[in-house]
Amino acid sequence: MIRLIDILKEISNDEAPYGVLFLDSNKILVGDDHKNPIQLSNELYNTILKVGKQYGYYGEGIGIEYNKAVTQSDIYKTLKDSGAKYLGSWDKDIEVPDTERYAYIATLFSNPTENNRVATLMNKVKGNETIFNLLIRTFELWTERGLELTAADLKRFLQEMSENGYDFYKWAQKPATQDNLQSFIDAGEKLMWPDNWEDYPNKAGKLARRETIIRDNWLIKNSKPGIYFIGNGHLKDISKMTGKSIIGGQKIK
Repeated sequence: MIRLIDILKEISNDEAPYGVLFLDSNKILVGDDHKNPIQLSNELYNTILKVGKQYGYYGEGIGIEYNKAVTQSDIYKTLKDSGAKYLGSWDKDIEVPDTERYAYIATLFSNPTENNRVATLMNKVKGNETIFNLLIRTFELWTERGLELTAADLKRFLQEMSENGYDFYKWAQKPATQDNLQSFIDAGEKLMWPDNWEDYPNKAGKLARRETIIRDNWLIKNSKPGIYFIGNGHLKDISKMTGKSIIGGQKIK
């Protein structure tokens, strides 16, 4: 059996600008920024391909097909061509505690530009409805499926993230116009993911961290062997939680 330490010694000098983290020799997290194609050195590429062909590979969130950082990468194309099995989003296998389901609303403000969130939501606007009503109808467009989120969950989240002169629940009562929705999303993203996001200084960031802790812990403790494509920001948290090193990662947000 090949030991993880031997693999890491062999590829320790290889580069992966968006980060790669080995949970063990057959469970590999491949970071991406949801925008730019993943880049891998030859050694990492070959190792990931080998594990992917044997155990399959996973996307995250609403599915790998929406993540052009993965779908436009060479490793993804080769995995597909090799016959490696795509096993869907790893998020679908997580059992979210009922008390934490509303925290998943944080995905609304995560990578909104890369996910074309405003344009996607504007395509669903009906008449003169408010931002709040639009979001209630479209939960599964921008957060995990099957959470059975409610208007009360959305109200609670928006109220809890409000600070620094922003009242997001009140703001969400405005008409769902292009300008109103763009400003609303931009302000939420700025509070949730400031330059010092790793410190989670704002209420919005603390809510997002509750969501990521659930997801990160599942990857660490419950995930099966395989390749896991994952937003590269998770790698820093998982590295801290496990003590395992990130290979490359110089372009992690």
